[in-house]
Amino acid sequence: MRGAVLHAPGDVRIEDLDDPSIVEPTDAIIRVSATCVCGSDLWPYRGINEVTGPFPIGHEYCGVVEDVGSEVTSLRPGQFVIRSFIASDGTCPHCRAGYQSACAHRGGIQGAQAELLRVPHADGTLVPTADRRPPTGPAPSSCRAC
Repeated sequence: MRGAVLHAPGDVRIEDLDDPSIVEPTDAIIRVSATCVCGSDLWPYRGINEVTGPFPIGHEYCGVVEDVGSEVTSLRPGQFVIRSFIASDGTCPHCRAGYQSACAHRGGIQGAQAELLRVPHADGTLVPTADRRPPTGPAPSSCRAC
């Protein structure tokens, strides 16, 4: 698969990367439909945060579920999903209180600016939409940025 890799400040390259796989039974693999550049991606890009070596970038995305681990119960292949900026288990007291960003088992995700992505804690992290596939067609006419 292809993905964006930050090598040094101002040096982003599209490279061939290994396809992700299910590592933990709570993982999912998604085919990324859209991703964006978050402000926290810009810190290393601008050289404000140190870049110690090449790493895949991106952590804000949406996409279609390709595969799920054996313990994932709320998702199935073909569902269109969105996610918050952090991986959260959805079961700890913080998550149950609605504070997923303070999850006791939270984790970061990098590499979302790629074709495929492994998502840990899939049941707590990914939110399925009512539609099974991403929207198609032009952006709404009210979208000034498009």
